[in-house]
Amino acid sequence: MVACAVACAVACAVACAVAVVLVAAVAVAVVAAVAVAVVIVGATVGAPPASSKKAIAMHRRVAVLLFAAGWGANHFAALLVVYAKELALSPAALALLFGAYALGLVPGLIVAGRASDTLGRRALVVPASGLAVLASVLLAFGSYGFAVLLAGRLLFGLAMGCVMSPGSVWVQELSSTELGPRRATLALSAGFGLGPLVSGAVAELAPAPMVLPYVLHAVVMTAALVAVRSVPETAGAASPSRGAEDGAEGRNLLRSEVGVLVGLVPAAPWAFGLAAIAIAITPPLLRPHVARPVFFSAFVIATTLMSGVLVQPLTTRIGRRADLVGLGLGALGIVVAAYAVEVASPAIVFVAAPLLGMGYGLVITTGLREIAARVRPRARGSAVGIYYVLTYLGFAIPFVHAVMAKGRGDVATLHLAAAAAVVSLVVRGAVSARRSAPA
Repeated sequence: MVACAVACAVACAVACAVAVVLVAAVAVAVVAAVAVAVVIVGATVGAPPASSKKAIAMHRRVAVLLFAAGWGANHFAALLVVYAKELALSPAALALLFGAYALGLVPGLIVAGRASDTLGRRALVVPASGLAVLASVLLAFGSYGFAVLLAGRLLFGLAMGCVMSPGSVWVQELSSTELGPRRATLALSAGFGLGPLVSGAVAELAPAPMVLPYVLHAVVMTAALVAVRSVPETAGAASPSRGAEDGAEGRNLLRSEVGVLVGLVPAAPWAFGLAAIAIAITPPLLRPHVARPVFFSAFVIATTLMSGVLVQPLTTRIGRRADLVGLGLGALGIVVAAYAVEVASPAIVFVAAPLLGMGYGLVITTGLREIAARVRPRARGSAVGIYYVLTYLGFAIPFVHAVMAKGRGDVATLHLAAAAAVVSLVVRGAVSARRSAPA
């Protein structure tokens, strides 16, 4: 009896120690993620003048909010393995949950972009961020079944659409024209990449894997929301001479501005399309060959999207054709991913992931830079919203792959995707060359 009591006491002590270590590790991961995001989104060329320090502090607050929103949008992908195991959800149900976010996101992007040009950035971003917190709380009750998860994903998608477009423009307007698009994309990409890594670690190591990741995100999102409430409105200050741009007519896209968006169509869907191939196609195909599938998925996602973060400063050096380089890298990454699937090598996925991530980063940043340079400030929210809708069309690629792979196989279908990326590169190159040609 005494021996049993001692053994039980030792076991309880060890369990408590492990729990403390896990909680501490999670806390460190969260703090590190936020710190990395602040460093990344605050990156500038050279030291800022004293007069701009206040503006820099303001744009960092909005950027951290974008980071938190990106975290919440993408960490669900790392938890799909958990739902498959704990709730016995079918691959079709998991695919629907993954895509439901985009179904909520698109109307949010379409409405919020134009509305922010009229009502202001704060008027959309602040309440939508509160809605994102509520969505995370709802997802924390996902153990009650598929319907709760579906509602949570749709709600978070809607909230994200209302944060993403106005928030990106808000960061751009608080920054210089050169750095604004990069800062906005870096903030979102940091959240997209670090969120799954943190939540994947929590789900793999800590208790309550379907609850704790969302609690952590809700806490970070709430803190970022509180910090951003003091950031000033910029929609009315974006143009020194508003004159004819005031009113609905000034906020409508001009024919030349519609032409900017049309010119981006060949490349835009590949921004998130390349990321989706790395995130939603390759990890499930190679999951049987790894010991810890949640960790594997989380690290593939993080590698992909953090590569997209790190490559974005190169868009300035490469110039306006950086998206062509991105499409080329993405096509190569798809070919490497196909080979990884063919030989069943999880290690080779970590060669494909950076290529796909760099393709994503170059394509999306180039599009935002072109909009910032060629669309009037009073119509920029609408343009950015439409552009993000175009980029999120790439979220359909995993579904298209699943349908085509039934008859052709996964490897052959990935090869077709690579060929389609090359065709898009050629078309986008022709559009860029035509635009650059002298009149």
